[in-house]
Amino acid sequence: MRQSFNKQWLFLLTGVFLLLAVSAPASAAIVLSETDKPLIELCALIIGGIGIFLVGIHFAGEHLQHMAGGRFETWVGRLSSNRFGVIVLGGGLGFLTQSGKAAAFILADLVQVKQLTTRQAGLVVFWGNVGCSLIVFASMLSLKVFALIVLGITALGLTFHLPKRLVQTYGALFGMAMIMYGLYLVKDGAAGVASGGWVPDFIEALRGTYLLSFAAGLILTLMIQSNLAVMMIAIALASSQLLSLQETAIVMYGAQAGTGILTYIFSLHAKGRARQVVASQIAFDLVATIAFVGLFVIEIGLGVPLLLAAIKAGFNQLSTQVVVLAIAFQTLSALLLVALRQVIFPKIEALFPPSVTESLSEPEYLHTKAADTPELGVLLIEKEQRRLLQRLPLYLDYARSESDRSQMTAPVEYHAAFGKISELIQHTLSSISRHNLNQTLAEALISATKIQEQLASLEGYIFQISEQVLGYQCENVDQDRAADLGRNMLESVDFLVLSAIDALDSGDEADINMLASMTQDRSEMMANLRKAYFQAEHELSNDARNFVLDITMLLENVVKTLSRYGQVLKTSELNGVT
Repeated sequence: MRQSFNKQWLFLLTGVFLLLAVSAPASAAIVLSETDKPLIELCALIIGGIGIFLVGIHFAGEHLQHMAGGRFETWVGRLSSNRFGVIVLGGGLGFLTQSGKAAAFILADLVQVKQLTTRQAGLVVFWGNVGCSLIVFASMLSLKVFALIVLGITALGLTFHLPKRLVQTYGALFGMAMIMYGLYLVKDGAAGVASGGWVPDFIEALRGTYLLSFAAGLILTLMIQSNLAVMMIAIALASSQLLSLQETAIVMYGAQAGTGILTYIFSLHAKGRARQVVASQIAFDLVATIAFVGLFVIEIGLGVPLLLAAIKAGFNQLSTQVVVLAIAFQTLSALLLVALRQVIFPKIEALFPPSVTESLSEPEYLHTKAADTPELGVLLIEKEQRRLLQRLPLYLDYARSESDRSQMTAPVEYHAAFGKISELIQHTLSSISRHNLNQTLAEALISATKIQEQLASLEGYIFQISEQVLGYQCENVDQDRAADLGRNMLESVDFLVLSAIDALDSGDEADINMLASMTQDRSEMMANLRKAYFQAEHELSNDARNFVLDITMLLENVVKTLSRYGQVLKTSELNGVT
């Protein structure tokens, strides 16, 4: 698998190198010259080129992400631990996705699974924008012939899967060739339009309308949903003399503002830490736009030579100047955001605090390195299991509360948090089992594993009971005998769970035996209870009958689970584990 992965990337890098090397001599292929092509055909070249370019971005990004997959995620922890690694990680992710917005949402997922902290992810987001901008070098190339050859070869590979392991690589190269051929068409069409007799005079008349250029960049980004695409199109038009360096700059700044608006809109469904990560991209767009528009106003409005003057002094060709501008814009913005991180991150955390589930999902004792020391790891797992068990009565308190529940935490929040902590416990148990354990520690590990199994089952049943009672209460405002039975069942479950907590806390043999006695098989008793209840309550509705059936079956499952839980505790006590 690793060899296949490495071969795909080697093949991809070779293809990219050939794209750059073979096309380099043609970098000046597009020039302004008179053409006999009608205006409609030139406009069609521009529109069609934009379309091919946009499809290429999506096609290449999708296949590059598939190539990276889990392998990319395995490097996240290593790279995020140092500054240089964060830059590499951000640049790589940005180049793969070709979208700062998409990179932010991917990083939000990594934060959710705790592979990154929100602040680490924020720094990666900043440098991800720089990685996205690297594609602008393609605008310096003219790839008409070679791009068509690559399109043909990779299309055959995609169609016939020869060989199958390189399909994602074919897709990535196909998308890149589409990007470059689309840019060629845009520049070719723009050069033809610019060479028209009336067009240069018209363009000259529009010089200095910077507010209109900013609005055009913003609106086009909202329509196309890619600030990178708008930047590339602006660069292509500038290479054909349709835009000046100043106008290209302000279009880029407008595009950055547009992507900030888009990211905010798409982030409305995100909550807690996930939204903090996405807010880092919004902060990047906001700060970068304000800072560089401010520089632009000072340089153009007040005549103070700054960024644009430095670029003009360093590079002669306009096509090179706009590419350097794009890279400088993203890189300097990333450096600025990194410098301001101690101000920006606290503001984001205050505006978007962790959700209730995220707060409850934080383990109090267990941590990701607990498995490194097996004895300590097992002890921390037992403490975390005890804490999770002690939460279960809170599910029932919420369900039986007759007052305002707005200040209480709903069972669904506890349930979601239990799942996340349970995953950490299972992972730690699995990691500890790979160590060379002595007999005592092995017995303790087996006991903790069995307790976790019973705890997961118990939590699931109690969550279902709480939801059943809450659901029936909502659907039946006028309480009936079935609702009374549900409350009685809640009290019974609560008593049993509290008894289990006492037995676990004390470790006393008498308490453990009492738990075992209370949780003997009650199947026959529950069956008789249901039968007697249905016979006595002839007027029960179908909903009420279903509710009684469900709640009594769940109580029966709770009793069986607690019985097994008690047996594990008793065995552990006999073996001297607890």
